[in-house]
Amino acid sequence: MVQEGKTPLQVLKERRGPVPRQLTEQVRRNNAVKSAIRKALASGPKSVPEIAEMTGLPAAQVFWFLMSMRKYGQVVEDSQDGDYFRYALAKEAKSP
Repeated sequence: MVQEGKTPLQVLKERRGPVPRQLTEQVRRNNAVKSAIRKALASGPKSVPEIAEMTGLPAAQVFWFLMSMRKYGQVVEDSQDGDYFRYALAKEAKSP
């Protein structure tokens, strides 16, 4: 039941308390990684090793984030370069 004069969000914050600092920091780090990947892809399609080299992140971490970004339509597979797919920002995707 919503108390008078309070929004549901205010009531929820009162019941649960503030967002845990660890969660806030994790979200901030994840956003920074995704931003670095988007910045690397801004100049065109790249493979996982190329993105890892440009961002300084481990290739496994780059791959994990690329797959989550792909799932939500932020990046797409562009072409294949040897054993590696090249990934591009969704708006820059090569047309079939």
